[in-house]
Amino acid sequence: MPFPITEMLIQRQLNHWNRYREFLCDEEEMETSPRGPVITVSRLTGSGGRTLATLLAERLDLGFHDYSIVEKIAKDQNLSDAAVEQLDEKSVSPVNLWVQSVLRQRNFMQSQYKSVLSKIIKELAESGNCIFLGRGANLILGHDATLRIRVIASMSYRMDRIRQRTGDGKVETRALLEESDHNREEFVRKVFNTETGQPQNFDLVFNADRISMDGMLELSMLALLDRNTDWAPALKERLAQE
Repeated sequence: MPFPITEMLIQRQLNHWNRYREFLCDEEEMETSPRGPVITVSRLTGSGGRTLATLLAERLDLGFHDYSIVEKIAKDQNLSDAAVEQLDEKSVSPVNLWVQSVLRQRNFMQSQYKSVLSKIIKELAESGNCIFLGRGANLILGHDATLRIRVIASMSYRMDRIRQRTGDGKVETRALLEESDHNREEFVRKVFNTETGQPQNFDLVFNADRISMDGMLELSMLALLDRNTDWAPALKERLAQE
């Protein structure tokens, strides 16, 4: 009959090996688990791009990155959110930047903004399972993004959507959209040295005048499945169960 101490030592060793085996299995699962999708959504203001990005994030359970990127940049550079907002998707003149830097006693130029913005977006995209709205993420990630979407629409369509939300008049709404379009165009031109809406920078371009939100959502899902990535089979199985 074995001594109690021997049984205790054997059991302790067995428990140790079982824990070690579970640890190895967990490590192997982590190493083989495919990185989830990384989606970028670019849009004209009022076209519905934000709505599409939100619906995709909810359906695929993705992290949503929009204004949170501004907060991360501010924290990374020890700046206020308001200071970073002056550079975020806007064109700011060197004179204005100099004045702002004097007032803040800190010189944070547009070239620095691009560098930090690129670093943060790439870090967030590294683990996958995320969607970026604007901020030039499609240009920063390029083909490393799983799917790059752009949503456009006519001025009249966008004005109708904005007016339904704000109740503003036609003149004020048009002025708002024209200013937003101009700021984003200048931002992309000066920060990324390209023009907005260049088709080679996207995988899908939706015209909201012609395609419904449900249609955009379904076409986006089909495009994701067509990417033939490691996680595509799991996504197909999940969608089949919905």
